Amino acid sequence: MSGPTPDEVRARLGPRLMAPDAAFNAPGFKFGIGAEERFLSVAEHGVAFRPAAVLVALITHEDEITVLLTERNADLPDHGGQISFPGGRVEDGDGGAVDTALREAEEEVGLGADGLCVLGALEPLGTISNYRVTPIVALAPPFESVPQAAEVANVFEIPLSFILDPANHRFMERGRDGRSRATYAIPYGEWFIFGFTARILIKLALLWRGEDVPAPPSRP
Repeated sequence: MSGPTPDEVRARLGPRLMAPDAAFNAPGFKFGIGAEERFLSVAEHGVAFRPAAVLVALITHEDEITVLLTERNADLPDHGGQISFPGGRVEDGDGGAVDTALREAEEEVGLGADGLCVLGALEPLGTISNYRVTPIVALAPPFESVPQAAEVANVFEIPLSFILDPANHRFMERGRDGRSRATYAIPYGEWFIFGFTARILIKLALLWRGEDVPAPPSRP
């Protein structure tokens, strides 16, 4: 197998992840990137940052493990055309972050819970669109994607080995509404992953290496 095996992922990454309920119910969350990353308390900022969850699905093909990603429809009001994980806001009927992540993954791309193994969660992270997101990390078998037409334009996968290599991480300034914001990026072929999705992937790579707060990656 090219890159890490499922057993290596379980042994190396699993113990470094948080328990999903502990992450979802954490008293605070990280906001910002690199040296500007700071801790915000849920008690003070929880009302402004709505709870959400995403599924970081590691697809266990015979020859390699890949990371599942989607391209959002360009006409969506929030983050249209951007690369993202399956996920969304926590709904009243959800029992926590895992329920939300799995529900959204099945709705958005047709990935069901059968054969899926939840390894844990990354620490909750705040977004500039005012969500407090718990990323759920799981190993999942190969599947035939069924994109939700209203939200998902494309479903694709990137080798986990590519994501884990810090040489593929970038740091950039990206404008929004006339303002410039520092962000992470991971270019891969025709796909340009940036912003919150790249931030989660780089967090995953840091955890794999046993590191915590990164220096900004190289600029493109």
